[in-house]
Amino acid sequence: MKASHINNVKIDEDIAYLIGVLQSDGCIYEFYDKKRNRLHIRLNLGVGKNSLPMSEKFKQTLKKSLNITVNIRKAPSAKNAYVIQTSINRTAEIFREWKKEELNNEISQNIKLFGAYLAGLIDGDGHIKVKHNNDRKIPQCIIKIAEDRPMKTLQQLLYKFFNCKSYFEKHNNSKCVETCFYISKKNIDTFYKYVYPHVTIKHKVERLDCFLKLKSEHCRI
Repeated sequence: MKASHINNVKIDEDIAYLIGVLQSDGCIYEFYDKKRNRLHIRLNLGVGKNSLPMSEKFKQTLKKSLNITVNIRKAPSAKNAYVIQTSINRTAEIFREWKKEELNNEISQNIKLFGAYLAGLIDGDGHIKVKHNNDRKIPQCIIKIAEDRPMKTLQQLLYKFFNCKSYFEKHNNSKCVETCFYISKKNIDTFYKYVYPHVTIKHKVERLDCFLKLKSEHCRI
């Protein structure tokens, strides 16, 4: 991709999803090649076997939107681990911009794009749990997205688009901070309309299906 085209990439729902995956599971790093006397910049996405559908979608979007062809290959150093790795010397500017927590105006102003972006975060570093508390008639569904910091921009946009309060949960003896929010009657329709269709990882889709079924059964009682 020519440098003049870098800032003209259309932010559609596929790119918004890719940005979510990039922020959660993607890594950009540099190394210096002494033999060739040049700096290399690479994009790396490492996942487990269950996350291969996410990697496939990431790969397809790279090709379609940025004309970057990559392969998903097995990581040599770990069992059931896979990696996408490619040079981004000419496109580093845009990937570094997408890696920032401060989102571009398109995603922060458009619920369709935000929904796809949130699905990317959930596929990347999200944990979905359906809670059957004894003191509640209706089950709850909580989503936790793990990062190395509180995701304050995400918190603001969850409230803006989903009328949804969230909180941060820090793990002891770890740098991990989870941004946590519930799917509730205030946001369930919005969530399943704009986020759910973009979630690709099977067990996460199944948990969301389970919660929706339990919720629907309760409403029929």
